[in-house]
Amino acid sequence: SKNDALAEGVFFSRDLVNLPANVLNTEKFGNELKKFRKIGVKVRVLNEKDIKAIGMNLLFSVGKGSKNPSKVLVLEWKGGNRNTKPTALVGKGVVFDSGGLSLKSSSGMIDMAMDMAGAAVVAGVIKSVALSNLKVNLVGLIGLVENMPGPDSMRPGDVIKSLKGDLVQVNNTDAEGRLLLGDLLWYAQQKF
Repeated sequence: SKNDALAEGVFFSRDLVNLPANVLNTEKFGNELKKFRKIGVKVRVLNEKDIKAIGMNLLFSVGKGSKNPSKVLVLEWKGGNRNTKPTALVGKGVVFDSGGLSLKSSSGMIDMAMDMAGAAVVAGVIKSVALSNLKVNLVGLIGLVENMPGPDSMRPGDVIKSLKGDLVQVNNTDAEGRLLLGDLLWYAQQKF
């Protein structure tokens, strides 16, 4: 039933949000979303090579301080008219947000395994829509990154060229969400 499909999506989102960052890394999150192929969702995984080749430098910069590779997942549900453009849902999937080199305080960091809740919601919506077989076209764009203070981290003051072509100066590396969402929003518009 529609209610069961809705519940499945809600529980899926909630379960992802509640997993700790040592369990739900970018790889595992990506693998969970690949399972959507079984319910009729087209799933494309863009790896770091793809992300760089496309020019999503803002998104790439957020994750480069982590040993967990960044990924972009493109989930397409084509239930509607072939000529109708899809509605795009864009999700922030920061599996852990330390703040990067602009390090958060310990108390500010404790819940930061939940910084992927936006991505989990997008995934849950698409799961519910697919299970309900809704007559709509949806595309979910999910950026999976971990914002860590590693040796290759972006630094405050770095200037990065976005997918759109704008130059962005990062004054605080804890502004990671708007960086990755900026590239994803532009990609959604370019592609879909």
